[in-house]
Order: sequence, then structure tokens, then C-alpha cells
Amino acid sequence: MQTSALPLKTTLRFCLIVFAFSAVLWLLVELIGEGPDIPVNLPVSSLMAFFPLITACILAYRREKGKGVRGVFRRLADWRSVRRNVWYLPALVLMPAVMFVSWLYMTLMQYPLPEPDLHWPMIPVMFAVFLIGAAGEEAGWMIYVVDPLQQRWSALMAATVCGIIWAVWHIIPWIQAGHDASWIVWHAWVTVLLRIVIVWIYNNAGRSVWMAVLVHAVTNVAFFVFPDYGSHYDPMVTGIILTAVVVVIVLRWGVGRWPLNDRYRCDVQRPVRIGCGPAVFVRTSVETFA
Repeated sequence: MQTSALPLKTTLRFCLIVFAFSAVLWLLVELIGEGPDIPVNLPVSSLMAFFPLITACILAYRREKGKGVRGVFRRLADWRSVRRNVWYLPALVLMPAVMFVSWLYMTLMQYPLPEPDLHWPMIPVMFAVFLIGAAGEEAGWMIYVVDPLQQRWSALMAATVCGIIWAVWHIIPWIQAGHDASWIVWHAWVTVLLRIVIVWIYNNAGRSVWMAVLVHAVTNVAFFVFPDYGSHYDPMVTGIILTAVVVVIVLRWGVGRWPLNDRYRCDVQRPVRIGCGPAVFVRTSVETFA
């Protein structure tokens, strides 16, 4: 399934359909109210996580019928396409480490944090649930947004644009979950940064959607094991720490690109440094805006 060659109008159509489906769910929540409270403070509108996958299947079916739909699910289960298993390390460890540093800083700064109340047997259950939800999202965002955009722009720009769309898509559920404006703004920033991290790992792992799903699911688990079930998570602290991480990623590795223009073509066979280096990365990004 050659989604990297999809026209931008298909990406736009994908986003509009996802937002339209989601708007129906947001409206239903407002009309009938929320369901019962659950510990992780997720609104019913979080079920919109499956709309990107549903939309991807609709568009794939229109394009290639059943073959297209099968292609979407093959991309979801493409763990065999991971170029080097070393990329499982940042996929599994990076965001939990960021959350741990956030907790450590808040503890040292004497933030009013409760004692950790982790129910360890629940973590595998949470991971399984979040893995399913992440699959529902990443099948759409990576295949229909990131892949086409980074064929035309630098991967940093593609990841940032996708991250902004992703953050905007979450704003109403965050409001429905009872978060204030400051929390929403900072968590939106965290969301954009997280998309950059996901694209960085995705590209270096061989454009594996499975790796994007894994990073997404592990990140959600890390958020919700923060004391307690994410109730004391501070997106401002995490946002500052994650900003430093992303700056290091961009300066050290780049994020990678598969440009249509051969002038800046990278050697996509190199799994560790798919970016052409920081200098070329910045150059291509600047020339995109020129």
C-alpha cells in the first residue's frame, strides 16, 4: 500500500472525516452526559481513538477495495519490517524515562504529590487497552498524514503539522475531562512533541506503524501510572523536559525524510541515521518555508 504517494487532498479528506466522526461523539457526550467515572479520568469521547482506523479503512477501500483495507492492517502488524531491534529501546523506555524525570523533579521541588498507589497487575491490562487504542489512531495518522507529508516536507515539519492536528483533535475531550486552559495548552505542546518522537522512531525503525503504536501505548501507560492514575501529572514540567529531549533528537539525529526532490534524498537504507544530519535537516526545513 503506497500511502507515501497519496495526494494532499486525501490527507485533508482523511482529517475532515475523522473530525466529523469525532464531532458526533463529542455532541453525544454533551447531550447524554458522561458515563461512570473511571480511575484514569478518560471521557467517553476517548472512543474516538478508533475513528482514524475506521477512516483509513474507508479511504483504502475506496482506493483499492479489499486489498487496500488489508494493506492498512498489514501496516499495523508490520513488526517484521523493523530494521533494527535496537529501536525498541527508545520505543519502550524514552517516554517512561521522561515521566520518571518529571516525577523526580516534582518530588525534589516538593510538589504536593500523593504516595504512589500502583496496582502492578493492572499495568499489563492498561497496556493491552492502550495498545488497542493506539492501533486505532496510528493506522490513520501515520499512513494518511505523516507518510504523505514527509514526502513533500522535512519529517520535522510533517511531524509538527500532524502533532498540531492531533492536539486540536484532543481539545474537546480534554475539556470534557475537566482540565483547565493552562493544562490543555501545555499538554497540547506535549502532544506535538510526542508526535515528533513517534515520527523519529518510526522513520529510523523502517517506517514501522507497529513501532508508532508501541510508543503511543507505552506513553499512555506512563502518563497514567503517574501518581495517581495521572491525577497529579503536570504537563508544564513534562513539556519542558520533553522539549529538551526533542532538541537533542533533532540536533543529534535529525528526524529523517523521504523527499520527492532527489537534491536532498537521504540513504533510507541506513536505519540509525535516516536523517541526513542536522545541517541538511535545517536547510531543507528552511527552504520549505522560503
